[in-house]
Amino acid sequence: MEPSAVQSTLDQTLVNPTYLNIEYVFDKIYMIGKAIFGFLANPQTWSTVGFISALLSITSIAIIIFSLVRLVEIQIHDKEEIDREIAKAKEREKERSRNTNTRWHYILTLIESPNESDWRVAIIEADSMMEEALRERGLSGETVSELLEGAKDSGYRYIQDAWDGHLFRNKIAHEGTDFPLSQIEGRRIVKMFQNFFEELRLI
Repeated sequence: MEPSAVQSTLDQTLVNPTYLNIEYVFDKIYMIGKAIFGFLANPQTWSTVGFISALLSITSIAIIIFSLVRLVEIQIHDKEEIDREIAKAKEREKERSRNTNTRWHYILTLIESPNESDWRVAIIEADSMMEEALRERGLSGETVSELLEGAKDSGYRYIQDAWDGHLFRNKIAHEGTDFPLSQIEGRRIVKMFQNFFEELRLI
């Protein structure tokens, strides 16, 4: 085909709307736009949209409230856990303090000494430790006997052991070496004080 013929055919194709119906395209665009406008202008559409929006809003509010409630519950639970751990830690600290009571360990060292004089000192020291403990608990009295008298109605299970230990202390203090004391007897007397101290949570 000659160049002039090719050019003529090309020009006819470009200007002849055989393959592109412009009217049909614009008609489709018009129909789509009309449908969209009709959908947007329809009151039922906005009623549905409003209903869906309200439903979503209520659902969102419910989720937020539930989340806040759960958050508060978690915070309360965490606080209770922390408080329990703090209480346990304080109790462990008190237990360590009782177990490391240097004065009581000193008394135990004395009662296990091979010297009889140390056994006597151990009992006198235990009685002095008991006096301080009773005064710290608000009991009044000039002597240990008066303090124990004031403590007898406090419900202590080992108050009689405290009395017996104090009476032995008085014999040792007043009779001195005239009061016979074996190490076994000294240990028994110290055990009386120990029972009372454990009840007072000193050791």
